[in-house]
Amino acid sequence: MLPGARHCARCRCRLSRYNQDDYCSGCTRSLPGALPDWPRISPHVWQSTEVQEALFDRDFGAVCLLVRQSTGLRQDDVAALTGLSQGYLSMIESGTRTLTNIDKIVRLLDGLQAPDELTGPMLRPRSDGEDGPRLRTPAPATSPSPQ
Repeated sequence: MLPGARHCARCRCRLSRYNQDDYCSGCTRSLPGALPDWPRISPHVWQSTEVQEALFDRDFGAVCLLVRQSTGLRQDDVAALTGLSQGYLSMIESGTRTLTNIDKIVRLLDGLQAPDELTGPMLRPRSDGEDGPRLRTPAPATSPSPQ
């Protein structure tokens, strides 16, 4: 450790001279209650036909970009809301990378506060304490009733 250099109070990594906080950005995102009140995504965003079509097409880069444009959020803000890195979000929005990992899709949609009626219960985080996304169990096949 360099003398006079400041370090994160949690992970002990060296802090940037521009960082006035006691924690690095990674630790700040992971500490519950440490983040300032982030803006909530207004429900009107999800009523947009463009956003709904992008969700239907599973074009998560377009979803992220459209939500950001309609709310005025920066990629850094979305990164803080979702836990995905700003660089990764940039690649998704530009089309350089596609988002196919179900866990990351769940993190993105949950962080953007996408309503259940648009994403379905499969793309929601588990509430039963288990890790990973909730998997939908298929409905039992029903045979037609004789008439």
